[in-house]
Amino acid sequence: MLKLDINLLYTVVNVLIMYALLRKFLFKPVQDVLDKRQQMVDASMADAQEAQNKAQAALSAAEDKLHNVDIEAAQLRQSSEKQAEKQKEQLLADAQRQADAIIADGKAAAEAERASKLRQADAQIADLTRTVCAKVLERNLTQQDDERLLADLLQKAGDGDGKRS
Repeated sequence: MLKLDINLLYTVVNVLIMYALLRKFLFKPVQDVLDKRQQMVDASMADAQEAQNKAQAALSAAEDKLHNVDIEAAQLRQSSEKQAEKQKEQLLADAQRQADAIIADGKAAAEAERASKLRQADAQIADLTRTVCAKVLERNLTQQDDERLLADLLQKAGDGDGKRS
């Protein structure tokens, strides 16, 4: 069986001392280095995640701004089209009013010219009538003279109509 002697006891004590020394001077510093290294890796990962989140937020903000610019541009284009349509309608309405005014002026001028020609014709008829009456009163007329004066009057009246055209 197993014999317990002093060598065995020294060996067990030596192993325990060696374990305590190795643990204090080797395992603990190595474990501290590994812990620090792990903390650095964790901090780098956290920084990388934070940078990624910031980049994602910046990208979302840029996309939102771009979307808002697109909407604003569409609204501006639509507003410009409406304004252009209003200006077009205004110009057409102004042109129609001017055309109506020109037509009304033309009709008024034509009516004035017609009235003037009628007054001239009435004046010529009155002159011819006065002339015939004066000639009739100046002399004693026969049936033949009456017919000749009437024909002369009608011919002069016909010539007056021809001059008006």
